[in-house]
Parts: sequence; C-alpha cells; structure tokens
Amino acid sequence: MDAEAIVIGAGTGGLTAAAYLAALGRRVVVVDRQPMPGGNTASFTHDGYEFDIGLHYLGGWAGSHPGLRAVLEPLGIDLHYRELDPDGFDELLFDDMAFRVPRGVEEFRARLHEQFPEERERIDRHLRRIATITQELEATAPVRLEPRSLLSTLWRTKVTTVTAATTLGRWFDHLGCSPRLRTVLNWCHGINGVAPSKISLGMHAVGVMHYLAGAWYPEGGGRSVVDALTAVILDHGGELVLDSEVERIHVDDKGVCGVRVTDRGGASQELSTRTVISAADIKHMYGQLLADVDVQARLRHRVHGFEMAAPLFVDYLVLDRDLRAEQVPAHNWCVFADDDIDGLYAACARGEFRVSGVFVTAASLKDPHNPRLCRPGQTNLQMMAIAPARPDFWGTGAAYARRKAEFRDAMLALTERAIPGVRDSIVYEEAASPLTWERYLRNSSGTSYGIASTPDQWLMRRPGACTNIPGLFLAGASTRTGHGITGVALGGMEAAALAAGAPRWPLPRPRRTIGTAARVAT
Repeated sequence: MDAEAIVIGAGTGGLTAAAYLAALGRRVVVVDRQPMPGGNTASFTHDGYEFDIGLHYLGGWAGSHPGLRAVLEPLGIDLHYRELDPDGFDELLFDDMAFRVPRGVEEFRARLHEQFPEERERIDRHLRRIATITQELEATAPVRLEPRSLLSTLWRTKVTTVTAATTLGRWFDHLGCSPRLRTVLNWCHGINGVAPSKISLGMHAVGVMHYLAGAWYPEGGGRSVVDALTAVILDHGGELVLDSEVERIHVDDKGVCGVRVTDRGGASQELSTRTVISAADIKHMYGQLLADVDVQARLRHRVHGFEMAAPLFVDYLVLDRDLRAEQVPAHNWCVFADDDIDGLYAACARGEFRVSGVFVTAASLKDPHNPRLCRPGQTNLQMMAIAPARPDFWGTGAAYARRKAEFRDAMLALTERAIPGVRDSIVYEEAASPLTWERYLRNSSGTSYGIASTPDQWLMRRPGACTNIPGLFLAGASTRTGHGITGVALGGMEAAALAAGAPRWPLPRPRRTIGTAARVAT
C-alpha cells in the first residue's frame, strides 16, 4: 500500500486532516493540483506584493473562547494573532449614517439601542435568539453528529431544531424589523454568500456570534497558517504532492482502494490506499472523481442539485498611501448603496450587473510589521463584492476584460466613501472573478463557500464526514462543520478523527510539539 491515507486537496480542511493523521503516526500523502498548498487560505505574490486569497479575519474567541486556535494548538501550532479594533472591527457606511460593530454582544446591543431606539425590543429578541442557537450548537460540538446521537443532539438543540426551517428573512418579518436594522443586523452577509430570504437563521447566528466574540488576524496572514500545518505533515513523515491532480477515486468490494494521480505534464500513476479524505469541491468529487463508482443515483442527483453560495469578485490593490500613518484603525469597511440585500443576490443569480455593496479590508493595517505585503509608505488593500456566477455574464476575451473593469470601477466608487482619493493612489492592481476561482480551485459556481446554507442544506442536512463508501471521508466547505477557515479546519479535524477511529473529536494532543517552519515538498 502506497499510503495509509491520501488527502485530496491542500486547502485548510485537507491540510488539517492530514496534519492530525500524520501526528498520530499515519503515513499521509496530500495531493493538490496547485503548485502551492493552502487553497483559499493561501497567499500569492506578484511584483513583490503578497496578497491573501481568502483569509481576511478570524472570529471565534475572546480570552478562552475557541476558534481556529483550538484546532491548531493540539498540533503544537502556536501562532500570534492581532486583534482588530475592538471598538469597531467592521465599519458600516451608508449614505446617511455610519455604524461601527464592536466586540461583544452587550456592546453591540448598546450601540444598536442607541442607533435604533424605537426598535429596542426587536433588537433584544433577535440577539437572544441567535445567542441561544449558538450556545446550543456549541454544547453539542464534542459530540459527533451521527445517527446514533441524533435524538440526544435534537434534545440539546431544541431552539435550533425548531428554527431549523426558518430563514433569516422570515425571522426579520416576524420581528417587524425596519430595512436599515435588517441590514445592520446582517452586516456580514458576505461571509456566507446567501440572501437573507434564503439563509438559515441558524447559520446566520453562528456567523454573527463568531465575530462578535472577537475579530483577529494571524501575523503573517494565511501563509502562516498554511506553513504551520504543512510543517506538521512533513515533520511526521507525510508528503505533499503538488502540481498534480487526483482524477479518479477507485473502489472495490471492500471500499476505497486507491486513486489515480496525474501531474502537470500528463503522467499518471496509481496510488493504493484504504483511506481517502476528500476536501475537494463536493460536486467535482461526485461528478468526476467518483465517475467510475457505482454511487446511488439518488445521491448523485442530490449532489448535482445542491444550490451553491454566491461567489465573490475580488480586487487586490496596493496604494501609494500609508493608511496607518493617516491614523486609520485596524478595521474593515462595509459600504452599502442601499438596504436591498435580497435584491442584490437576486440580480446576481439572474446574471445581471449590480454592485450595491463592497467589503474593503487592508492587510497592512491588520499586520503592519509584515514586509511582504507592501513597501514602506504603502497600503495593501482588497475590495470584494457578491458577483454573478454565470459565465455568460462575464464573457471571454476582450468582453471579459471590459466586464472586470466595469465591476472594479463600481466597487471603487463605493470604496471612495471609505477611503477618499483611493482611485488616484493605486500603484498595483489585480482582479479575480468567479471564473478565476472556478478555474484555479475547481470551486463550483466560483464560490469559496461551498453549498448555500439554506434551511434544507444546513446542519444535519449537509453531508457529514462519513460517506456510504467504506474508507472515504469528506472535509471542506460543503460539510456539516461549515465553510470559512475555522469551519473547514474543524471539518478536517473531524474527518481525521473518523478515519483514525477516534471515538470523538477533537483528537488527543500529539506527543510532540511541532514547529512552524515553512517547508513544502513538491
């Protein structure tokens, strides 16, 4: 047997799963089609500037509250984190008002009461509900969500279970919230990529409470996370096979028996194993990697019909201005042209041009001592917005270039509200459309968020880490632990626990403490 476990995909989920298995003594091989590991958590460097692909900030802990750190520390990984401005880690900008989102539920409540005095009761009811949902889910976190524990889980998540079929939009309708309050309460809709009328109230609750517990950024950006996980794998004898792609998963009458890997030059090899953890896009896995396997037609149909979250258009910029020297705090901006968030998603789903909001973040404000981001006196900045996934919207060739420029100009017009004069200070720029993400990372519909967190695609209705094929396990953005770097890291840990036969997760702390030196085997 060539490996005790093969992990498909070197994103955060795949690297986490491989790191845990390697630390427990398994012979692990990680395969990824890109020349560098990390997936959406990776960084890329062009013209001497380093940009995070998808890590913009982390939530999920204040003091001892768990988050990504709780996944990494059992591996001996101790990164340094810098907190964003606790008095307003996200600044919301409208035509007629501004709102700074602070750390802490009570601080958030007080600021909402001040801004919306006539809707105090609605605010309190909403915050009580999402806090209860999150507390119930956290209470079940150590329990594997498998059928034998289903009744226990349902009892401990009574409020969550009752509201599982409720969307955020219906909840807001029930409360009678004003349009502006709806927008402020759902300011971070972009972290899910799902319209308020469609997103599960539970998923909304998890996301909001995650960030209200504190917003942080790891020193060194996404690269520090990827390098640390990679070091754990290599230090324990694991291997990363990059610039190569798993084309097929092989199954025999006992379950998984191997994979076919093809490198960039077209040379193929067969690797045998009885354990495969797939962190690949779920539609790609069932549609391509398992194309030769007798999978139930009902399951294939279900996966094919999954609704994907909306994708993003991202513009990577370097400004010939030092925003830190201009006394700009370490925070993000959310600029809104209106309060019609549902209309934005509907227009994008129809393939129409509409940019009515933009999220702006500056890595060099969050990590000011990282020399890879930009030169002294400059600022490393990103703009991103919900975008259409349809290829016919983007076109090809010159039409594609014009559409990207049109989208970028619309985002810049909104960003001018946050950073006046931004257009005139750009010294470097590069843009990525949903077609970019689909081409490079095989993300269905170009989304980084996996399947949409609608009521019928959330929690127990999402794929779990186990499959009906012995030896095949799932990790990644479309599984039960959810998307985002923390969600997929938790999913990778759960997949590793199941593959290792552990009774529950997180796994025991490995005996050795692992350093975080950056080393990659190709």
